[in-house]
Amino acid sequence: MKTLRCNQMGGPCDVELSAETREEMVQKMTKHVLDNHPETAKAMEAQHERDPEEWGMQFRRTWDATPDD
Repeated sequence: MKTLRCNQMGGPCDVELSAETREEMVQKMTKHVLDNHPETAKAMEAQHERDPEEWGMQFRRTWDATPDD
């Protein structure tokens, strides 16, 4: 299990999300941003359209560097 804050994954707040896998964390982060930060969701969507790999590569580095809880 790993715990990351929204702002560690590109979001604007300090809410902590926990997940067992990288994929689960992406799902939780996506839901959190869509539900709580619609402007950030739009910006992330635009970033994904420009470079679909950029956020994923950054997130993988963050996930890998985060110790297990």
